[in-house]
Amino acid sequence: MLTSACFKARPPIARLINDVEFCCVTLIIESDLMAQGARMPEKFMPTRPRVFISSTMEDLGNERQAVASEIEALGFTPVNAEALMPTGGSSWDVLQDEITSSHIFVLILGDRYGWAPDRGYGAGSKKSVTHLEFELAVKSQLTILPFFKRLKYRSGPAQDEELSRDSFRNEVGDWANGRFRAEFDLAVDLGRAVRAALIDLLLGSFEKASIRKHDAALQSPADLQRQIQFQSARGKPSSNSVLFAGAGLSLAAGYPSANILAEAFGQRLSLDAQTVSRYPLADIAALLEEKLGRRALLETVSRLLDTPLPVDPTISHFACVREFDLILTTNYDLLFEEACRLSNLSFSVRTPGRKSGEKADVSIFKLDGSIDQLETLVLTSDDAARAREDESFWEDLENILNERRPFVIGHSLRDDTSKRVLGARNQALSGTYVSPHLTELDAIYLKRFGLVAKEITLEELSSQGRLTQLIQEHSA
Repeated sequence: MLTSACFKARPPIARLINDVEFCCVTLIIESDLMAQGARMPEKFMPTRPRVFISSTMEDLGNERQAVASEIEALGFTPVNAEALMPTGGSSWDVLQDEITSSHIFVLILGDRYGWAPDRGYGAGSKKSVTHLEFELAVKSQLTILPFFKRLKYRSGPAQDEELSRDSFRNEVGDWANGRFRAEFDLAVDLGRAVRAALIDLLLGSFEKASIRKHDAALQSPADLQRQIQFQSARGKPSSNSVLFAGAGLSLAAGYPSANILAEAFGQRLSLDAQTVSRYPLADIAALLEEKLGRRALLETVSRLLDTPLPVDPTISHFACVREFDLILTTNYDLLFEEACRLSNLSFSVRTPGRKSGEKADVSIFKLDGSIDQLETLVLTSDDAARAREDESFWEDLENILNERRPFVIGHSLRDDTSKRVLGARNQALSGTYVSPHLTELDAIYLKRFGLVAKEITLEELSSQGRLTQLIQEHSA
């Protein structure tokens, strides 16, 4: 039976966005909805802050790669010269467009000052391209994060490039006086420092306000005045199916991962990333609560989900509320609720300890609480114990899984939440597991939970009606 006791052993922390492999699920569903005539407003495309990486190229190649990897791992978009495709314009025109359309500017200063252009923009100024990029970032009022490599100065008179380099460093240092700046020795150290700085930015309010102001300035008046509409005919949802939606859907929309939440907790506790990685997220949350109080714990989660750029429902979320009238999810966010609201669908939300309202078009069971009701969040073992006290919640969940076929998307079958929920379901009913990546190890879990895998290939990402076909097959 799926009673509250069944969940006693599972790590209580909600998996915010723990399953990176499912981020492409959004693309799958978007193509299906577009094929059926639904209009996707530009606003609902995933929005991620763009981070421009500025430095000399030849001597800092490893450092640039390390920084780009960390930026991407945090869910931001790295922008660097290596990845820029020719556009037919001048090199500076391309760089200028990329810088002014970015939100954050990471400046890496190493041993070299860099090449100063002898024609085109900046010619005659004797300033390097990196120097010119920095000046443009300052003029554009980007959030600038400078990182200085510790230098080993040689004996003897300084060369002209060394003088220019040191002068530029002093200029940046004077500009950054009272602002953020950091030093590093190795590429791996720089990567960690950039990651920590960006997590600090996610937890801050001033920097996020600056990013939002710059992003608003990038939009034209027509963009700002555009009326957001979403129109998609809704048929009769299947009465014999239930959606079990996981972290992959929220990750695709632009929310941070559970690993980032753990690091944010760790930074507030002055714990290094290596220490944080050795402990369950619930234990780190419990330590933060013990040291800084419950308010600080909830505030950290709230700040992290208050992303620099708005996170809107993707077409995946609209498809889910259109096709299912019952949704189970371990995510904190409000993307399903917002998709319902924008689709003119009524919805009810139920969390452990909180009953839902009247019957609605879509009923949402949020197993680990909801960000708009901070007191419901399941973060620590004590929170899990509190959630287990709502026996009616778990009894209703048991009845759902006894009567309906689960359609699993955005979950890894290896996480404890999936194991507990799917392990207690009525396996006399067929279930579907949708994933873009299936391995022989997945087959073990599929057999254990009585699920039929539906793999989506990269070629099928652009196919029309693929998800609709899967849902129809599942509900037949």
